[in-house]
Amino acid sequence: MLQTFANATDEQTIAGIVDTVFDEMFETVFAKAEQFLVIGYSFGSLLALEIVKRLEARSLQGKLMLIDGSPLYLQRFASHHLSGFDDEHLQMAILTLVLSFVLPTATQDIIKPIMDQSTYLERVDKLMEVARDSNPFSEEYARKMMRVLFYRLKAAMNMSTEAKEKIVSPLVLVRSAKIGDVEEDYGLSEFTVASLIVKIIDGTHQTMLANPELIEIINKDTL
Repeated sequence: MLQTFANATDEQTIAGIVDTVFDEMFETVFAKAEQFLVIGYSFGSLLALEIVKRLEARSLQGKLMLIDGSPLYLQRFASHHLSGFDDEHLQMAILTLVLSFVLPTATQDIIKPIMDQSTYLERVDKLMEVARDSNPFSEEYARKMMRVLFYRLKAAMNMSTEAKEKIVSPLVLVRSAKIGDVEEDYGLSEFTVASLIVKIIDGTHQTMLANPELIEIINKDTL
């Protein structure tokens, strides 16, 4: 729900992003619930932690499951790949990433005219023109996605990994076996006073989502 771009904002903090939807989400999903289950994947894990804090503040009890994500993991990823980037370089990195998906075989003859545009909006315009037949999304959605990706990455880069307020709900982390250079629990032991279970499954950050073991874990641990 929080990852949809339909009501996306330009918020650059995790708390700010949750602020924009929490009241409506609470009334729609949690107001009459006796317990909650919140699942977050990747960047969504940051939002999930913030949501659980707010649900607990309203005296609700439940469980949190994070799939290959945590404040420490995502900040290290952002620092490793985007350290020292100003806004323009970050925007260029997003364009490069999107190009790799929508035009994976693009040559420099295609890429250069896009990158040679003067502003980010002009580069996005050129990308939409060049990739019109390859883009699986509507042009409106693609434009919004590229804007929101920029602000989501800035939020990940600017966040603190210090747990100022710990949750009291049990936490399950399902993480990729391919990820190294980070603590086994992704630093999540600092964010909860309850039990923390770590389960490691095959696959990369992306391909683990297709691993049947993940579905089994979700069903077994949450239903």
